[in-house]
Amino acid sequence: MHRPDSRPNYSRTRYGHLLSAAVLALSVVLSGCSTKETPPPTATPAAQTVPALTGTVGAAHLDEGFVQIGSGTKTVDLYVDPMCPYCRLFEETSGPMLFAEAANGTATLRVHPLAILNRLSNGSMYSTRAAAILTAIAAEQPEKTQPFLVALYQNQPAEETVGITDNDLIAIAKTVGFEGTLTQEHLAPYRAWVDQHTAQATAGPLPTTREVFAVQQVPTVIVNGAVFPGNSDQGAAFASFYASK
Repeated sequence: MHRPDSRPNYSRTRYGHLLSAAVLALSVVLSGCSTKETPPPTATPAAQTVPALTGTVGAAHLDEGFVQIGSGTKTVDLYVDPMCPYCRLFEETSGPMLFAEAANGTATLRVHPLAILNRLSNGSMYSTRAAAILTAIAAEQPEKTQPFLVALYQNQPAEETVGITDNDLIAIAKTVGFEGTLTQEHLAPYRAWVDQHTAQATAGPLPTTREVFAVQQVPTVIVNGAVFPGNSDQGAAFASFYASK
């Protein structure tokens, strides 16, 4: 499925009221990793019983729903799912440029790890599990957030498979130098957090933009509040869009 995704051409005008948002949502035809293929996700039983994570721990901004890479003045919000092939394509195409911008102090990357594709992992909840480990790593060793994100996509499982086991995900974390704790007990609240923020992002409203009410597909890429209207493989187009914001 590593083909360009079909993205809506979002209006650059701000919402006047919720009705205009609803009309826009109904007019969009999405393909690829879309949240509209199934009903919006709800919190799993784990999310309902495990105490919620709050505050900012390391690079994990738990109340806001993202893990942070860099601290520059330009803000880039990336709504992604570890199992989405289009997210991997975007990371391969535009990730190096964004990581360089974060490293040189120009950009703050806010990665929102979502789990909209659990339905494609044959009951293993791969998206939740992988996103939870990414968030736990960001909390404990912030400098390992970027290399682990890259490694996740380098080792991305195919859709309609059970994905990668927790032990294999932990082994991947160790290959990028992570030395923290990733026991099942430790990861349980992070999994609950992923499910809760997935439900919030797909239900809306988004605090990061007024151009779309909720995440309708991944990747959704937002630069200083403006939603990128292109495809995941359009590196030159994204670079131009990024530079203009």
